[in-house]
Amino acid sequence: MKTVRNIMMLVVFGLALSVPVLAQQAGDSAAPQMPPMGPPPELQQLAKMVGTWDYTGEVRMGPDSPPMPHTAISINSFTCAGAAFQSDFSSTIMGMPMKGLQLTTFDRETGKWQTVWTDNFAARISYYEGDFKEGKLVFSGQDKMQGQIIYSRFTFSDITDTSHKYLMENSTDGQSWYTSMQGTYTRQK
Repeated sequence: MKTVRNIMMLVVFGLALSVPVLAQQAGDSAAPQMPPMGPPPELQQLAKMVGTWDYTGEVRMGPDSPPMPHTAISINSFTCAGAAFQSDFSSTIMGMPMKGLQLTTFDRETGKWQTVWTDNFAARISYYEGDFKEGKLVFSGQDKMQGQIIYSRFTFSDITDTSHKYLMENSTDGQSWYTSMQGTYTRQK
């Protein structure tokens, strides 16, 4: 009985000593804080792009290939409780149906925009980083095509409630670039 009482007294004494320490840590500005959570406010710059869009433009399959007319439909929405922007892309290229998915967000830690792309042609995930400056959202990164590194950059510009432009450029050396896709997205009515 005496042993149980001694153990209980030690527990109470230990708790009494730890309360002031915990209280001091809670008020200590050097203690770790929760980082900002939820949708980054920067994502609201893409709010005008939410909706269903018709794409009209052209695509080139390589630097020496002629441009081909290209149309598509893109359905854009916020996802992950508003913390990411999703684009579902449907098209036909060279007679083959193409389905693509793009997820975009803003990384508070790096201060960079991030996006990933996957489609049923390449069946892999491509990662890009970028900036939103002077009304242009520009991403860049590396891809692979038939074992060769391909540098890619793409730009969304002239973003309004009813349209925006798209330009994709590629390079095999990171120095000389060619336009692989360009066109205009127009909001469906």
